[in-house]
Amino acid sequence: MRGLRALLLVSLLTCVSVRGRRVCGKEAIRVLQNVTKLLGDATDGTLYTPEDITVCMAENLNCFHTELRVIQWEHREHTESLSLLIRHLSQLEKLRTCKTDRQCHPCEGHREQPMPQFLSKLLEQLQWDCWVQGSNNMHSCPSWPG
Repeated sequence: MRGLRALLLVSLLTCVSVRGRRVCGKEAIRVLQNVTKLLGDATDGTLYTPEDITVCMAENLNCFHTELRVIQWEHREHTESLSLLIRHLSQLEKLRTCKTDRQCHPCEGHREQPMPQFLSKLLEQLQWDCWVQGSNNMHSCPSWPG
């Protein structure tokens, strides 16, 4: 497990070039960590939360994006930070074309989780995305290192 954490840390510090554009997952993660601090332990309501972050990346990012809009509506005092995070997710969504043979669930097909678990799973999704981008294999869905 320690090696996995080291691999994630290294991948988070790496910017990769995608279709001529520099995309840093590190920035989205930094913004997410800021949003998580701003929201504190808010547990009002539940959000659809993708469980398997290793497949259906574009669909998962879209689901996280949609549910972040719900958080933004409910926590208007943090609109600026949430808008920045949503913009980062929108950019990542457009660039993730990883295909899978598995059936991707619609957002409403995922279990609902309290906000802290939702944000934790979003962090895990962004870390996974960084690892995939760092693998330099844009057209397949590699397995989680382990």
